[in-house]
Amino acid sequence: MNKFLPKGLWPLLAAGFISTAGDSLHQVAIMWLIYELTGSSVATGLIGMAQYLPAVLVGVFAGAAVDRLNRKRVMILSDGARVLLVALIPTLYLLHHMSGVLLGLLAFSIALFTTLFYPARESIVPMIVERGELTRAGSVLQGSYAAAYFAGPMMAAAILPWARISGLFYADAITYAVSLSFLFLLKPRAAPLQMEDAAARPVKAGLRYAKESGLIRGLLLVTAVDNLFIMGPAMVGTPLYVRLHLGLGAQAYAALQAAFALGMIAGSILVNRFGSRLPRGKVLLIAIIWDGITFVPFMFTNSLLPAMIAWFVHSIGIPFIIVPRTTLIQTEVPSHFQGRVFSLVYLTVVGLTAISCGVTGFVAEILPVNVLFGVIGVSATIVGACGWFVRGLREAR
Repeated sequence: MNKFLPKGLWPLLAAGFISTAGDSLHQVAIMWLIYELTGSSVATGLIGMAQYLPAVLVGVFAGAAVDRLNRKRVMILSDGARVLLVALIPTLYLLHHMSGVLLGLLAFSIALFTTLFYPARESIVPMIVERGELTRAGSVLQGSYAAAYFAGPMMAAAILPWARISGLFYADAITYAVSLSFLFLLKPRAAPLQMEDAAARPVKAGLRYAKESGLIRGLLLVTAVDNLFIMGPAMVGTPLYVRLHLGLGAQAYAALQAAFALGMIAGSILVNRFGSRLPRGKVLLIAIIWDGITFVPFMFTNSLLPAMIAWFVHSIGIPFIIVPRTTLIQTEVPSHFQGRVFSLVYLTVVGLTAISCGVTGFVAEILPVNVLFGVIGVSATIVGACGWFVRGLREAR
């Protein structure tokens, strides 16, 4: 077992798989419910954006809190809160008290605790496994998340005919509760003592560290550009693509999500096999270019099967972005700064995703949604190629 999974990591693996499967249920349900409640592409983009605003508003403060608090307890608190908030959505919906605005507020609240959970989860890994095992641990965890994203849409397709949208939300709440039970079994090593500067002014010190590190500056820059172009079409554009371009329903959307997850599983296997031998900076930059260019085929697909194939091919590259980025932070950033750096990455990912979702909703009112994918794909490829000029990242090993 140790050849596959670093010692002590299995509770985090189990918790991550279960809660991520629930997240994929949640994603299918919430994006579909937004459009059902509002009937508007613009409203879908704006309410979808609410899921990402907490990272923009409090992301750096969340990272500072994670660096000063017990990371295991932060994760437990976050999952407990999300159990209650997610279960509230279908309850209010079934009682006919749900509206687009209220759904946006609940999505914002759930994301607030996710903003705490993410840096705690990523920065606790070096407290569980040894430095030399971090790439393997990252690829195994990413593979489990991808497998969960495959299982989730399959569960969604099975649940929808009899439990409908409300059942997806209740299933998601249950997964958070099960994930919570596994988190209690984590046994991380004690975190190293913080330096005085970081302890006295945690947010300012974290921002200064990111500014002075060429590697982290470059990492944040290319992450920002990639997510600005890609995430809006991925999150908001995909359900609109299924509804408006393919003319299909929620089960087709779940099938696309499953194809996406299968591609991530394939990519995670490849990272596990070859990732530790390759220069992480160059791998990440090539994967970002792949992220853009593989959006172009969506401009030409007109049925579900070709769209699933295109989505599978696209998502193979995602682990080649996430695993090298995560491992570079875990190996090159001091432990007492990792929570803040991960929160800055999360802020960049989610903050730019929020902007991208809002813009996508508006642009989808002007352009056919398949044309939107093509334009975004070409633009993202060109801008991603510019990442090669970021020397600190290009030369990162």
